[in-house]
Amino acid sequence: MSTSIPYMMRANLLSPLDYVDYTSKSLDHLGIVATVCKEIGLADEIDRIVGVDPRQKVTCGEAVVAIA
Repeated sequence: MSTSIPYMMRANLLSPLDYVDYTSKSLDHLGIVATVCKEIGLADEIDRIVGVDPRQKVTCGEAVVAIA
């Protein structure tokens, strides 16, 4: 028969100070993606296919390019 251990005792919770060797790197690809989208006219093509409602503040094409 096994005994259950309370949830918080099972969790291996580390504080941010425990991550001394943590490093981060910048992913500088966003400028490249934005440039390619602009060069191929991706937003305009999406807007042409989907259509643009004059009430929209952001077109579908602009939204797609923003999340790309």
